[in-house]
Amino acid sequence: MQGPGPGSNGGPSGNGNRPVLPAPTGWRKTFSSLQGNRDFRNLFIGNIGFFFGMNMMIILRGWLVQDKWDNAAYLGFIMAAVAVPMLLISPFAGVVTDRVDRRKLLIVAQSWLVVINGFVAVLIITDVIQFWHLLIVSSITGAAFAFNMPGRQALVATLVPRERLMNATALSTAMMNVSRIIGPLIGAALIVPIGIGGAYVVATAFYASAVAVTFLLPPMPPQREKEFTFFQDLVGGFSYIRNNSMLLSLMLFATVPMIFAMPYMILLPVFADRVWDVGENGFAMMQAASGIGGLIGAMFIANMDSYPKKTRLLVGGAFAFGGFLILFALSPAFWMGLVMLGLVGLGSMVFMTVNNTSIQLVIPDEMRGRVMSVMMMTFGLMPLGAVPAGVAAESIGVRPVVAIAGTLCIAAMLVLFFSLSAFRRMDEEMATGQARQAERAAQGIPGRSRMPAGVSAGGPSSY
Repeated sequence: MQGPGPGSNGGPSGNGNRPVLPAPTGWRKTFSSLQGNRDFRNLFIGNIGFFFGMNMMIILRGWLVQDKWDNAAYLGFIMAAVAVPMLLISPFAGVVTDRVDRRKLLIVAQSWLVVINGFVAVLIITDVIQFWHLLIVSSITGAAFAFNMPGRQALVATLVPRERLMNATALSTAMMNVSRIIGPLIGAALIVPIGIGGAYVVATAFYASAVAVTFLLPPMPPQREKEFTFFQDLVGGFSYIRNNSMLLSLMLFATVPMIFAMPYMILLPVFADRVWDVGENGFAMMQAASGIGGLIGAMFIANMDSYPKKTRLLVGGAFAFGGFLILFALSPAFWMGLVMLGLVGLGSMVFMTVNNTSIQLVIPDEMRGRVMSVMMMTFGLMPLGAVPAGVAAESIGVRPVVAIAGTLCIAAMLVLFFSLSAFRRMDEEMATGQARQAERAAQGIPGRSRMPAGVSAGGPSSY
């Protein structure tokens, strides 16, 4: 079944027969994927509401835990409550994403976030909120994210021509970082006048706006060459990843920061409260500093579609991420910590944008939901670092925990990079993939990537 054709405003809505748009120049190059593509613009606008709501929830939930229970380990438990359902449900969510209309799936998943976060707001306002309430709701949130995030990432590659995919990915991450800058500041600013409960209501309204805009997207039925059972699709997704060495290497490389480095985010309230005593406003400034750095990194990458040495960008961003994280942990003053957080955000966004774009370039559309859902499983691995980090922070202090995390991250990525041969041909494969997709788009051929030998869209050919 083929997806819908191009939108009436020039925006491609399917993976094949995309228009070949003239290459923009100057400042327009930074926003090339949004030009003449109404459907991607609508998705982009919906993402604004979604990520503003999400980043407001992060600061509100983190500050609620720190203020009400003052226990760093609790922050790790909340992270685990979100991440474990994502780890367990993501493979099944990916199969569902590839079998149903992605627009309808997003509407349902986002609506569920509106309902459960509205429920939390009521519990906070009525002053009956308990920690176990947050654990349960966080678990439900993680399950909703397992369906929501792969669908959003898959739609970017569905709506945007391959030659502008890195630009679209970079703009999406840039918008995420704008929300990381402004969202926490809005959340912190609302706590004093209307309380955490009232701020939760505002954040829930942002989620609701994302639902409304998603209704403007065209139907997104699955693009499948032949039908398979649910189980065949599930097995086929893992078989495809296992048989594609480049894809497997990129996904392993993306997993390392999730285990070792990303848990620093759940410890930021502890830095704000115990290390520098800057309160909720300082916590919001820390979130914003990381977001500003990420925004700069994403806007830089948005102009690097044609840069041939993407391996350098990937590795440079990864090592900057871990290195500046160590310097943040050792920063003697709050202002220096903000600078280091900005550089952490820059490095992490360069790394994640190049890694995500490279993955999108080597997978076919009919596999996209399943592959991106496995990527979401890496977030489910965060408790492997988050829970021990939270517990250790109570025992030995938050500074040494984060410094050790950054060191382990760099060491693990060095081992992977030099032990996996796929990275040594990454630039060549990325260039070949982009050229092949551009040629097929010019000829009006649907942009399906070549499967590894013995693997079909649903599973091994033995089926």
